[in-house]
Amino acid sequence: MGAFDVDDPSSGSARALVRALEKIAVAAGKEIMAVRAAGATVTVKSDHTPVTQADQRAESLILDHLTGSYPDIPVIAEELAESGKCPSHAKDMFFLVDALDGTGDFIAGRNEFTVNIALIRGHAPAAGVVYAPALGKIWSGVTGHAEVAGVSGEDEICDRRRLHTRQRPEVPLALLSVSHREPETEAWLERLPLHRTAKVGSSLKFCLLAEGSADIYPRLVCLKQWDIAAGDAVLRAAGGMTLTLDGQPLRYGVEGANFGCERFVGWGQAPDG
Repeated sequence: MGAFDVDDPSSGSARALVRALEKIAVAAGKEIMAVRAAGATVTVKSDHTPVTQADQRAESLILDHLTGSYPDIPVIAEELAESGKCPSHAKDMFFLVDALDGTGDFIAGRNEFTVNIALIRGHAPAAGVVYAPALGKIWSGVTGHAEVAGVSGEDEICDRRRLHTRQRPEVPLALLSVSHREPETEAWLERLPLHRTAKVGSSLKFCLLAEGSADIYPRLVCLKQWDIAAGDAVLRAAGGMTLTLDGQPLRYGVEGANFGCERFVGWGQAPDG
């Protein structure tokens, strides 16, 4: 495929990129659901996190599609990094992939797990797709344009609608992890004015901000860039932002990194002060 103009979401090339990423994500989701139906085998990685054949099969499918269609763009992916095969550096543009975000939720039988594919350009998420196969919903974003759609039982994407974050209500809704208790994150929230909280799994937290269903997503624990890039792309495209604790836009990069990211807060609308 040729070059694409991710700065112009109305361009045919930008739309074609997002549609291609959506199709790849849906195909990966089909692999995940097949493993779920058959029963997943759980092993533990070197970082003491779980992995299943659903993670591996979905990532393999995504890598085949991305390297075949975009051979000049490096790909950083979770299981590829575990095997030591990720590029140690990337220039202006690269893909970030988390083929199964929320593996713990998947293993526990919950439905809040997602397929995540993002394109990073200039240290920022320029385009991204988040697919929740058990929920039959897919979110996508490219600079200034975010959408949510349904996915039918025949894997057809339907009922698209445009997304935009909401104005923060008097009592905003803050989102927390389902699987992890994070005392530092909870302490940060205690310093906020009046608010409500809800627990949501995986990168769906970014998508709920983008939909205007929630307002704040703080994460003050160590994550990897592939955990958040696609959701961050959707949130930014819907009018939100993801900021470090010193108020700067969260940056993505490979050079000299272990693919970690800074502590951050996702905002539906700009924070006060």
